[in-house]
Amino acid sequence: MNMLREDLSTWALHFIHDYNPNADPEYQKINLDHYDWFHYHENKKLNDRFELWKISDNDFIYPEPNALQVLLKIITDGHIRATWAFRKQRPTIYGPRAAVCFTEMPLYALLEYAENRSNEFVRNYAIGLLKHELFEAGGRPVIYGLSGEHKEQSPKPKWPRKLAPSCGIAEAEQYRYVAMSSDPRRPIDWSHEREWRWADHQDTCFCPGLPIWLSEEPFSFSRVFIVVPDREEAKLVMDRLKELHDAGANNFDNLFSRETLEATSVIALDQLEADIVDLEERHLRLEDIPASQILKFEQPEAPPELVEKVRQVLCEAQKAAAQAAAECFKSAPRDTDSNRIRDVSGWAHLFVLDAQTPLISALLQLEAVFPVAGSGYCFHNICGLGEIRDPALCLAEAEVKAAKSVFEKHFPNALFTMETRWD
Repeated sequence: MNMLREDLSTWALHFIHDYNPNADPEYQKINLDHYDWFHYHENKKLNDRFELWKISDNDFIYPEPNALQVLLKIITDGHIRATWAFRKQRPTIYGPRAAVCFTEMPLYALLEYAENRSNEFVRNYAIGLLKHELFEAGGRPVIYGLSGEHKEQSPKPKWPRKLAPSCGIAEAEQYRYVAMSSDPRRPIDWSHEREWRWADHQDTCFCPGLPIWLSEEPFSFSRVFIVVPDREEAKLVMDRLKELHDAGANNFDNLFSRETLEATSVIALDQLEADIVDLEERHLRLEDIPASQILKFEQPEAPPELVEKVRQVLCEAQKAAAQAAAECFKSAPRDTDSNRIRDVSGWAHLFVLDAQTPLISALLQLEAVFPVAGSGYCFHNICGLGEIRDPALCLAEAEVKAAKSVFEKHFPNALFTMETRWD
């Protein structure tokens, strides 16, 4: 029956918007008591199981606080982070747990809605899950309003926010509650959003949100959709999915499900608009999108001749790196007392981007690189193979620059980068 209704969809969509630090409890004037980090549960013992995620959060830097960067972080984390949806310094999620919000609006309705709302809350970015799988994972439609009077527990703390027992909703279900009022003096009606919410009401997840691509969690999803505005951003998303697929885990050893990554599709809205006539008139839903418009990351094979060429280029790059280090060692300025090179200690690494290319496949086959989600593929055994053993950063940089030049000469269409860090 649902498939005959253009206003219904078998998918639930999670909006992704620009990063807003004011939505975090840490930026609100809330008594954190003994919490030293973002709190997803009022019970500190239950919240402490997420402590290791603080390390990954501190390591992640938003180049720009836009929705694309938020989406890439969600993918790299493997889950959608639960929040309290703060508005005017008060959470709009009731109960002891943070929640993840979805809408069952079809794709066309989401796009129309996004055009009419602030970027702070809605953008043309979304993650879609099948509603029946979201339901099995614990997601539920929200409860709009009460049969009786809205009343909160007294005294009213800024967090957590809970309904009074007289309202008739148990604490474990209060994450589903959305206030509603028909009073013309102060109307409240968000029912047009057709919202669903998910909360870890059994406290069984090891991540602070809804796990989608993580493998060691109590449930999984057979299909996932990611919606982005254009084809260029779709490629960035697919590159990130491919990097995580090749690695099998993110940079903090959180294991990923390769099956779910392979079952993740990406939709570029600009391509839909260009290739499908009368998009609005068709009332397009995710389930209506033609297979030709559904993108998935590629896993191209590397032909034997390319593998052999890459093997030879690796040898040439290693020799060039060793020679560059020897020349730098001779010419580098030195401290007059110790005769040591006047430079900081550090490391330099060569990366190659463009995850979905035969070159990457060849390098992986030769075990010459390893994926680093968000940075590309880092080369093994490029630096430090010569006779010189010195921690000076200038030597490592000289090696990488020489190796980079060799690879760029043989593979001019690939993108190589150098990353350095101090010891």
